[in-house]
Amino acid sequence: MRRACVAFRVKLSRDTGTNLTAADCGELLGSKFKIKNGREEVSLQSNPGLFYTCLGAAIMDQRLPFVEPDHEKVAWWCYREAAEVHKHRGGMSKLASCLYCGRGVTEDPRQAVVWFHKAADLGDAASKDTLGAFLLHGDARAGIAQDAPRGFALLREAVELGYGLALYQVARCYVRGEGVEKDAAQGVSLLRQVIMQKGDNKAEAEAALAICYAMGDGVEADTAQAAVWCQKAVTCGNKEAIKNLPLIRRCNFCGTTPARQLCNRCMKVRYCDRQYQLAHWNRETDPHKGPCKEHRRRAAEASQLEAGGASTSLHQ
Repeated sequence: MRRACVAFRVKLSRDTGTNLTAADCGELLGSKFKIKNGREEVSLQSNPGLFYTCLGAAIMDQRLPFVEPDHEKVAWWCYREAAEVHKHRGGMSKLASCLYCGRGVTEDPRQAVVWFHKAADLGDAASKDTLGAFLLHGDARAGIAQDAPRGFALLREAVELGYGLALYQVARCYVRGEGVEKDAAQGVSLLRQVIMQKGDNKAEAEAALAICYAMGDGVEADTAQAAVWCQKAVTCGNKEAIKNLPLIRRCNFCGTTPARQLCNRCMKVRYCDRQYQLAHWNRETDPHKGPCKEHRRRAAEASQLEAGGASTSLHQ
């Protein structure tokens, strides 16, 4: 360990200009990390590639404060050690992220893409997700031309590898018809799965689901439900939802926002007051009377189906 510590200290100083004490280097190399729900312990001796990836992440997140003030440089160096020396796919993905964003190293998006591809070829789900997102719309900085079908395929591969964050992107692709034939109902179903997972993009999924309800895209239009989901996303600080909530709450007759009164029959659309609700009910063009009756008919059918299903299950 002493020899490894000396080599670590010399290479780190040479490559980053960061001079840590021998004691700090020894503490870094003696670190141990829990993975796979805390059941597996990783050390320098047990898995060097994964160790350097975990070490870099701990330093980048400033969980090892004695590395200040050059923590990003040291984290980048650890990722590079994992990627170049030990060929670890997670280290390659982290190294690529540093290069793309310029964290700890000079920004170089095109070189970042090279490392993302290397990691993806080794089965790294996060890199497949990133490349898929780049390909959906193209990325001029990284020199990537738009190829939505290929982007969608990579996102699907990331989901199949268990990368939950990619599921949100796949859901949006179905809703918008990007890289795949539009299937908004499937997109809505996947958005609900994202919300159930309670991951980092839960609020984004709630905001997207709110828009689906507001537009009637993949689900029956329902401004009440749109407002509910949008408010959930607003509570989490989602910027898109904060912008959209007043629009979702606007009056269906005059367009004023916010309109807090729901139609007391279908409970689907909003009005400033009862006067505007009555005016919309019988107006000559696009009156609410017909849609309101249709909303109530569908709601009654859904209730009957649910009641029938419950009755069947009780008798089984």
